[in-house]
Amino acid sequence: MFRAERLNKSFGSLQVTHEVSLNLPRGRRHGLIGPNGAGKTTLFNLLTGELKADSGRVFIEDRDISDASVDARARYGLGRSFQKNNLFAELTVRDNLVLAALLQQRVAHNGWRDLARFKSVQEAAEQGAGLLGLQDELDTAVQHLSYGTQRQLEIGLALALRPKVLMLDEPTSGMSPEETHAMQNLIAGLPQELTVLIIEHDMDVIFELAERVTVLDYGSVLLEGSPAEIRNSEEVRRKYFGSA
Repeated sequence: MFRAERLNKSFGSLQVTHEVSLNLPRGRRHGLIGPNGAGKTTLFNLLTGELKADSGRVFIEDRDISDASVDARARYGLGRSFQKNNLFAELTVRDNLVLAALLQQRVAHNGWRDLARFKSVQEAAEQGAGLLGLQDELDTAVQHLSYGTQRQLEIGLALALRPKVLMLDEPTSGMSPEETHAMQNLIAGLPQELTVLIIEHDMDVIFELAERVTVLDYGSVLLEGSPAEIRNSEEVRRKYFGSA
């Protein structure tokens, strides 16, 4: 479903991504971990096209998207959430979901028409709220939601575009234990055919959700394996968790 082949990226003399490859079959839940500065977010930016790789290729369903723009990659099926919320805080949950549905259904260019005419858009927004457990918050302004609920909504916006691959950058960052648990449940309940790539510092979350885990160290792949293999690796313990 999604693969990267030998991605490299340097900023001047600093190489932040070195020969990184990933291969994610359909439906894979794949974790990406590593200490600060390991190159995780840079890798995400290379995959989504926000940064251009110095070399290497990116494919979705065998389509080479290496030279595609950010919005073209989204149309091909690549969705993403960010470390910090990117929501319209003054608008309601419904409005945010409607905007995403407008883009997905390609009617956003009819900006002067009454949105009530687009029944499918309203239905998509309500279905999205139901998936997120936010059906009772549809008419609440985003700025009045808790931080954890806002993070859930951002994933909902990405899902509204109906991606084939969903990339989540630190989905539980800054959350309380209760909010983290709710986010874990949300991710665990995503459609099984959806491929998910997750950057996460919380090892309990990664080991609970991921089928495979890639460990980055100074921009290179240190190890890839099952959660048990990663947990039991002496090299990972030494490089990532410390000698203790």
